[in-house]
Amino acid sequence: MTPEPIHSFFDMPLSEWISAIPNEFDTDAVGLWEIIPGLQKSFGLSDAELELAIREILAGLLARGARPVFGCSPQEGFWKEATRYGDNPAAIVDAIIEEWHRMGRDPDVGDVWFALPRLFRKP
Repeated sequence: MTPEPIHSFFDMPLSEWISAIPNEFDTDAVGLWEIIPGLQKSFGLSDAELELAIREILAGLLARGARPVFGCSPQEGFWKEATRYGDNPAAIVDAIIEEWHRMGRDPDVGDVWFALPRLFRKP
């Protein structure tokens, strides 16, 4: 059995880090651009391990009530729901992973984020 990856700075097991990500929902949205580099740099994940961890994180965010969003103007509420991914959590995870692979790069701040509905205005 392979030991669980440990965060290179915080000395935190991957499973604990994954469960802590939704805590940011208290104040802000969580961007995919934060998640992927964190897994790569802090845990040394790549390829199948990286994708598996991303899937687990996205499923956990959706289970906590988050929805995919994109940034918008303050007049619109800062976050706008990204309805193009659908409503089914498993399908949303698949669509976001597929989009990431198609991009051929890691996400940046202009790409998908996740927020609780109280942080965005529905279209």
